[in-house]
Amino acid sequence: MSLDRSVRRRGPATIFLSAAEASGDAHAAKLIRSLRTLLPDARFIGVAGEQMAAAGCEVVEDMTKNAGMLAAPVLKAGYYYRRIRRIQKVIASLAPDVHVPVDSPALNWHLARAAKDAGSSVVYYIAPQVWAWAPWRVKKLAALADHVACILPFEQEYLRARGVNATYVGHPICEDAPQARELPDITDAWFTGSWRVALLPGSRPAEIRGHTDPLIAVAKAIRRRWPKARCSFAAINDASAADIRRRIDRQGANDIDVVVGTSAALEVLSTSSFAVAGSGTVTLQAAWYGVPMVIFYRTGLLMRALYRTVGRCKRLLATPHLSLVNILAGRRLVPELMPWKGDTRQLIRSVLEVMNDLGYLHEVRAELKNIVARLHTPQSASDNAAGIIAGYVR
Repeated sequence: MSLDRSVRRRGPATIFLSAAEASGDAHAAKLIRSLRTLLPDARFIGVAGEQMAAAGCEVVEDMTKNAGMLAAPVLKAGYYYRRIRRIQKVIASLAPDVHVPVDSPALNWHLARAAKDAGSSVVYYIAPQVWAWAPWRVKKLAALADHVACILPFEQEYLRARGVNATYVGHPICEDAPQARELPDITDAWFTGSWRVALLPGSRPAEIRGHTDPLIAVAKAIRRRWPKARCSFAAINDASAADIRRRIDRQGANDIDVVVGTSAALEVLSTSSFAVAGSGTVTLQAAWYGVPMVIFYRTGLLMRALYRTVGRCKRLLATPHLSLVNILAGRRLVPELMPWKGDTRQLIRSVLEVMNDLGYLHEVRAELKNIVARLHTPQSASDNAAGIIAGYVR
């Protein structure tokens, strides 16, 4: 039975946030800081990683260290089920004023249902991509969320037309990424061979394992073609950096740099003239700096079989593209090898083909800058989303 709202409002507001991945943890941490300016006495508690904890969130469970993409939740079903049940009990006991799920529908839809059952308002931040695959899920989203704070411009119209109370709040990249003072000269890199190449394997341990060795092979191929080129990995933390360095040492590629830190990808991209990136938000970060790229994502046999099944069914897969930059461009602006089965020669061919085409590189840079320009809002995404959430508390 849910608690009467007037009973729960007697003390300071309680806001429960849930993020399952490192990126969601970072976005939620910024959101908490924005909320504190509007609700200074509020209590923040939830499924949180290190960044949310540093922002003052009480941690019920940290799932960011075991985050996975694609098939990982299926392969760890027992782990997730036990923790989801525990978190649901916490939500039922707390009956928070507002539950803020951040992305990750595999976790958050279970928790949002528990919050609704407890009488809480649910404000979803970073909408599940129901427009991309299995679009009938939008009905479930409408039932679970009182409001959805969207970070992609087209999502507001799409969701509202299907009965979801949705508002575009801007994209977090606009508050995360500092402007580059001067973009690297692609023409100079092309003529002189002085490329600066960003190698972006992803942040999850599985992505480091699956993507680092192929990226090292790509770096070697680039250096053979352009000896003046300099390639740099971005690693989100010391553990990822150590794994990458071990693999670099094993392959004798000691001329590859490794930049470490939560802003490592931005640091590397701001001085790069090309990027090879695992799929995800990092592709938008590359777009922010106008960096042409090749996108890839390694999948196992199970996921390739699933994708073939999904790809044949238009009712399941509603978009012809899987990477964010191509979705926002509305066309295949940059090559995306997804799903990619690990053929390093295929990846190298794709990278060298793009880097050899100077006209295409300039065309891509201009279009990427146009894409991110459309993401801007007068206030930050965190501030806009915080305003919506505070409205539900009041």
